[in-house]
Amino acid sequence: MPRIKLANWYGDKAPGEELDVDDTRLKAMHRDGMVAEVIGQEQGTGLQPAPPAAVNAESEPEQAEPAPQAGRKRR
Repeated sequence: MPRIKLANWYGDKAPGEELDVDDTRLKAMHRDGMVAEVIGQEQGTGLQPAPPAAVNAESEPEQAEPAPQAGRKRR
């Protein structure tokens, strides 16, 4: 069973506390952003830490272009 460190409150558990969870709960908590760090993990679960945000030459984070507005324009 993997052991994780919490990033946010989980029930009565404060951020930074460590929990033993099963693989299914680990995937769900990782998806929801509740996992700060996986401390101990069995081989083969396949979860990797999130890659850092890409930065350009000026050391500013890349930003996506704004999406075009949908709908009719008022005249």
